Amino acid sequence: MSEGVVRRLDAQEAREFAVMLLSGAPVADIVPYFWAIAVDDEMLVACETWWPRQTEVIAAVETLTGGEPWHRMSDETRLECALTKHYNELAYVLWTTNYAECTGSAKTKADTCRAAIEAKVAGMAGKESPLARFYHDLLTRYDADGAVTQ
Repeated sequence: MSEGVVRRLDAQEAREFAVMLLSGAPVADIVPYFWAIAVDDEMLVACETWWPRQTEVIAAVETLTGGEPWHRMSDETRLECALTKHYNELAYVLWTTNYAECTGSAKTKADTCRAAIEAKVAGMAGKESPLARFYHDLLTRYDADGAVTQ
């Protein structure tokens, strides 16, 4: 490593790193923002490995997600934090992808991210579509012989 030992993030940098991480950005995209000078790939990879494990970063993530470590969160809080982070990651894909330039699997990925985010924004995430609910309701009104059950 031409730059030497991996430097530690200070408290403010650790908080900013945590904010960027929770906003959905991949660690590899975050690390370069904390270098004022160009560093070699080996140093960037070392930072990608060590910075997410740094005590100050872990503490900042805990603070930003409610103040509890992952293993002490309630199931409800843990699931909510995970879903929020996941939707932020989906949004990051859309934000950093030029749809006009993507093809193949990149276009499929962007379409999948957009559909999931649209469902979330519309309040339909994890729910049936209105049409599917209509058919479900319609079918539950009749028994196997076609007689109305309600």
